[in-house]
Amino acid sequence: MASGREEAAGAAWEGADLERPISGEDPESMSLDEARRWIGVYRHLVKLEQELFDMLAKMIPTMPQEAQHEAEQTNLPVLASQVERFRHRLDYWVKREQELQKPPKSA
Repeated sequence: MASGREEAAGAAWEGADLERPISGEDPESMSLDEARRWIGVYRHLVKLEQELFDMLAKMIPTMPQEAQHEAEQTNLPVLASQVERFRHRLDYWVKREQELQKPPKSA
């Protein structure tokens, strides 16, 4: 039987659609500049969410027990799922950049 913590973490992970692009993002873009732009965007987002996660994880032990429990049950899983989603999207754009840099195959 899963604990409440495990259930909350599972729900947060399932709720994060790894493939969901950000508004304005076109995963089918053939532009190398666009690929590089999205690499930069996602690098910033990964850094931001990871820093928020790390900061919260350090703060939790100093909180009252009830606050610790709530932060562990809700905040940490949500931040972790966002880090994972943004890393996934970053990996996509890094691969896309590599594809777009390859010379076209001649017929």
